Amino acid sequence: MPSHSRSTANDDLVNASVRTTERAIQATNLLREALALLAADPLTSDDQPPRPPDRLLRLPEVQRLTGLRRSALYEQMLRGAFPHSVKTGRRATGWSEAAVQGWIADRVDGQPL
Repeated sequence: MPSHSRSTANDDLVNASVRTTERAIQATNLLREALALLAADPLTSDDQPPRPPDRLLRLPEVQRLTGLRRSALYEQMLRGAFPHSVKTGRRATGWSEAAVQGWIADRVDGQPL
């Protein structure tokens, strides 16, 4: 093997090693930033309390909570008077429990449909 091709091969190895080291340093810095963000107090970052956990309710549970039948729920969704459902699969939908509970609270407070 000529010395020229050997030095080119060595240069390629050195360059690859430098790129790998640079990527490792960049990954380390990104991980440090992510850990710092996770450790930060959420109230100081955006001055809002953390959101309570939410879950998706299926149609029978929404009907039980609201007292409305399927047709009434979908009709009110079309009018914008009831929270919209969220697709959870090809043939499945759910409603945010927080949105449904908010809708119920509005009805209790006397807000019209």
